[in-house]
Amino acid sequence: MNRPKNTYSIKIPKLGTTLTLNLLFFLTATWSGVGQKTILWSVTDTINHKESILLGTFHQFGNSFVDSIPEIKNALVQSELAIFESIEDADHTRKIIAKRERSLEIEKALRKRDLKKLKRISADWKVDLYRLKPIELRWKLQQVFQEIVCSTVQPTDTWDHLDNYLVHLAKENNIALMGLESDSLQLDFIEKEFDSPTWKKERKTIRLWIDKLITESIEEGDCELAEKYRRFDLDYQLDEDCPNDILIKERNKEWLKTIPDLVKEKDCFIAVGYRHLMYQCGLIERLRANGLVVEPIDLSHHLDN
Repeated sequence: MNRPKNTYSIKIPKLGTTLTLNLLFFLTATWSGVGQKTILWSVTDTINHKESILLGTFHQFGNSFVDSIPEIKNALVQSELAIFESIEDADHTRKIIAKRERSLEIEKALRKRDLKKLKRISADWKVDLYRLKPIELRWKLQQVFQEIVCSTVQPTDTWDHLDNYLVHLAKENNIALMGLESDSLQLDFIEKEFDSPTWKKERKTIRLWIDKLITESIEEGDCELAEKYRRFDLDYQLDEDCPNDILIKERNKEWLKTIPDLVKEKDCFIAVGYRHLMYQCGLIERLRANGLVVEPIDLSHHLDN
């Protein structure tokens, strides 16, 4: 399998986008030291002579970001199996939510002027606001903020979700697909991690993100993670203990029941949120512990373009 050397159309509206709930982590992180200047890693099984690629994703980047890094698509189309967090499309998630009963709790939680702003923001969302749970709405607003205000999605992009675009490319190139979990399970993980937060608990944060989107104002740190990802400036903190949370540690534990065996059997392309690569419990260190050689692929030359 040849590897890169270290060497159809929708408009994205200004305020609103389709609902995607693949996880994007807006957790506070301490960025220290010099990163490996990459989001792409090679995974080699020297015994079975298998070569795989591991990509850490930032879900809310559009297709132009992927297209600007040929190594990503080259690795995907040369793989025998493409592995993602989920391979269910956005319609599947929307159908799960659409089956819920409508609730008027959102009207009790938000002031009339805030609800009016929210309805303007969500005008093009393909999901009923009255069926969203508080944490889902908060995450969705944060995601849209990244896309619009932090410019992770460009006006010319036809895909507003990095992982979904890669799934599309895999299908287009007849690459076998595998999802590590279902969208319904992802929704359950969110609820468990945040202990099913109430509207009362979340309304202040929701109001904050509504105002940020309406004014398109950026405070210090709002776009820091997106900018660091854009420049491959990630500190994977591979010597640090993993945070004790469900969204990272517990999901990694489940995924690692199958991933090591798969990369010993096939040339795989694995794309998961980049935080799943971090820390001692991350995929990089755990695959190394399984006897695999995991090395960064230098992408810094793309920063000169």
